[in-house]
Amino acid sequence: MTCFYCKGDTRQQAKTHAVTLEKCVIIVKNVPADICAQCGEVYFADDVMQRLEDIVDRLENIIKEVAIVDYADSAA
Repeated sequence: MTCFYCKGDTRQQAKTHAVTLEKCVIIVKNVPADICAQCGEVYFADDVMQRLEDIVDRLENIIKEVAIVDYADSAA
């Protein structure tokens, strides 16, 4: 894949994704992503982004402060 911004090459890597909500912070580790080797821009596939949204939606209502979950271990 080519980076939309700098046209550099991307490579698949695991990334930590953090979401700050009004009542809590949710950190998802080991999320598969394409990351530009030149500028560092991060791209998530559609199915990965949907799963991230599902994880956040599920945890948002049960977490009061901070949650750290592993992408592979989280049943969304």
